[in-house]
Amino acid sequence: MLRWILGGLAALAIILGLAAYGPGALDAQTFNPTPPDPALMALYETVQQPARREIPDLHGAEDLEPGPDGRLYASLADGRIMVREASGGWSEFTSTGGRPLGLAFGPEGALFVADALKGLLRLDESGVFETWLADESEGGPLVFTDDLTVLGDGSVILTDASRRYGYGEYMTSLLEGEQTGVIYKVTGPDAYEVLAEGFGFINGVDHDPATGRVYVNETWAGRVIALDPETGDYVVLIDGLPGYPDNLEFDAETGLVWIALPSQRSPQIEGLHPNPFLKRLAWRWIQIAGLPPFPPRPVMGMAVNAEGEPMRALYGPDDAPFGVTTVTPWQGMIWVAGLERDGVDAYAMPESAQ
Repeated sequence: MLRWILGGLAALAIILGLAAYGPGALDAQTFNPTPPDPALMALYETVQQPARREIPDLHGAEDLEPGPDGRLYASLADGRIMVREASGGWSEFTSTGGRPLGLAFGPEGALFVADALKGLLRLDESGVFETWLADESEGGPLVFTDDLTVLGDGSVILTDASRRYGYGEYMTSLLEGEQTGVIYKVTGPDAYEVLAEGFGFINGVDHDPATGRVYVNETWAGRVIALDPETGDYVVLIDGLPGYPDNLEFDAETGLVWIALPSQRSPQIEGLHPNPFLKRLAWRWIQIAGLPPFPPRPVMGMAVNAEGEPMRALYGPDDAPFGVTTVTPWQGMIWVAGLERDGVDAYAMPESAQ
């Protein structure tokens, strides 16, 4: 009898071992992000309704960027970059032919694009995109080109969200808890250096033109850091965010950093992060049964000051299958859109949280 029991336990161990470490297994990592801060979640109580909703063939506007010409630009899922006149009305500005994500303008007005499929692009004076730093598929170092900001000297601070997973594989990155994100400084075509690395999906980035201070979010860690673009040194600006942060937008008029939060944090997934073996087994179950229910994805944004103190919180309805990946102040309102949403919404400026 004992021999039968031991044989059964050995068989079970082999099955579990193959499930956790066999072909197609998840390369699960230990990851310990700061849990969501209840005080930050408490800022989200009253649901606001959008003051304006615009859906003129605008699917997947991952980023919204005010241009130096007074217009608003949007990067769409089909590769187009659209522009909205200050008086209203959208039109096609250009197309990368890939999947544009982050948009930013240089000090001389040139448009730079972080394209998830092509890399870092710059639109030249003739309206043609030149590649400054290519995607891995094009022979470059980038795997998941995500967002960027252009400093006063023309150099670009660029985020490569993950060195392991490309566009469309973000859920695998989250489940694995991998921390391979890189922040680059790019000074010209193929001229770059690594400023900092080892991040859990490094994502949105912007900077304060007056001080040169760069703000970057680490999505799976639920935090925003403040980075020195010369040395790569950084400090945590705000931690324990109630959602996974995506794009950032610095508002020069108020000195606030606006953070888009497309999804609330997942206690089910984060509860597995300290135990890679359990994550490996959970991955096998997910392959059979599918992903667990997603956490709520209402419209969520937060504005913090230079000390990381929350100053305003935007909370809109949960009316789409995906939350907002960009929360952008423009024309006295807050404009929002998302990676998998239709249209662009504008909200009245939220009241101060102080």
